[in-house]
Amino acid sequence: MIQERGTSPWWLHAVAVAAVLAVPLSAVPDPASTAGSLAYLVPVVLAVALTALAVPRVPRERRGPWRWLLTAQVLFLTGEATLTVLNLLGNDSWPTPADAAYLLAYVPVAIGLLGLNRQRARRSHRGSLLDAAVLTLSAGTLFGVFVVLPLAADSTQGALARTTSVAYPVADVLVVHLLARMVTGPGARTRAYWLLVAGVTATVAADVAWTVLQYRTGGDTAPRWVNVLWLSYYLSIALAACQASAPALAEKKPARAEGLTPVRLAVLALAAALPSAVLVVLDLTRGPTAVAWLGLGSVLLVGLVVARVWDLLQQVRSQAVQLAALARTDPLTGAANRRTWDHELSGACARARAGGTSFVVALLDLDHFKTYNDTRGHQAGDELLKAATAAWSEVLGDEGFLARWGGEEFAVLLPCGTDPAAALARADRLRAVVPDGQSCSVGAAVWDGREEPAALLRRADEALYAAKTAGRDRTVTAPAGTGVTTGSTATAAGPGGRAPAGGAAAVADSRA
Repeated sequence: MIQERGTSPWWLHAVAVAAVLAVPLSAVPDPASTAGSLAYLVPVVLAVALTALAVPRVPRERRGPWRWLLTAQVLFLTGEATLTVLNLLGNDSWPTPADAAYLLAYVPVAIGLLGLNRQRARRSHRGSLLDAAVLTLSAGTLFGVFVVLPLAADSTQGALARTTSVAYPVADVLVVHLLARMVTGPGARTRAYWLLVAGVTATVAADVAWTVLQYRTGGDTAPRWVNVLWLSYYLSIALAACQASAPALAEKKPARAEGLTPVRLAVLALAAALPSAVLVVLDLTRGPTAVAWLGLGSVLLVGLVVARVWDLLQQVRSQAVQLAALARTDPLTGAANRRTWDHELSGACARARAGGTSFVVALLDLDHFKTYNDTRGHQAGDELLKAATAAWSEVLGDEGFLARWGGEEFAVLLPCGTDPAAALARADRLRAVVPDGQSCSVGAAVWDGREEPAALLRRADEALYAAKTAGRDRTVTAPAGTGVTTGSTATAAGPGGRAPAGGAAAVADSRA
């Protein structure tokens, strides 16, 4: 039943079993009898004791909210014990000191649930908050119309009694909101989570049922099934604290889009339509109709639903932008991908042709990348690609366009107006910033004003091959027309600015 970090002590199991068994046994005596009052108190005492024993076993960094929930348990126990004593003494006045303890207990309950909600969320989840607001406003509207307003208008009670009567449903609406935030928000769905949700739901249901029963039939003794619901709250909180997953209750889930599942959409639609549906039912049955309050609740709910739809539209737009960016970029390096490069190159040709200018295309290839990958591992190879991309992007700034051509090859587009010398020099400077002591070879080509992008790229590729075969770590510029030359007849630089020896065909080499 209980799975703690390490081995759970036998006495913790014993208290848990006793608390579980005490709940149904407490319903055997007549709730109005002395035995019934004492029997009801036994599982409360056991559940609070179990909570007190379990909370210190929750990891220190996650213990804060559970301490608040334990504080609430103690205050509720104080109220239960006080009420039991008053019943045994035959004191039937109302409100009593027990009500002060009960109402005060809602404060640590709220703080504890709010703390768990904050631990479970990395950031503010606007969609979940709106969903919780819809559920809370729907419940609050019905609570207000059918519970709060009749109690507040009951002239047979004094001011203190009416205030106390109204305070309970108001506190329950607050708990409903915190419960809705937990259910609609992110976070792990562990056993502790479900026990906590079940317990809070049980106490809200018991409060509502008892308020309705008192309003309709009177009486000062709750029926057995209502008592069982209240006891389920104490037991669920205690068992949730005992679970090994109690600290995991606050664990965060990976960030994800806050979409509307069919179930969530159906629940929100029902909550939004509920006040209006109640108006229709009341009109058909010719019952008393609180038109103003139910109408106001319906209007506010429609506003929240519209806000939720707007939030979803904003998410869709944001995701569309992100998807468009992913379609244009290389996922590893963040540079533009091959498709984006092709589009940019075609546009550069069109702009240069219209403006009578030119531009330079350079292909970069990391030298001996396969060897680097094999000796240091693929992770190190990926890091080198990312670091090289960052270094080249910094050198280019806003005056060049960098894309990943494929593998360890990159392509650069440099506008040059009518004088390509500065652009070619900038392309050559890219060799000096390759990280981790590595080098690269560069093949450059100046657009001749007529050729198609494929022909321009072919010339740059031939120049890159010439740089590789001439010894690597150098820049070779293809001349206009067909073929590539190196040495003094082309813009070619080897390590340290030396011209490469030999022609393009002097050495046949791979691009590894």
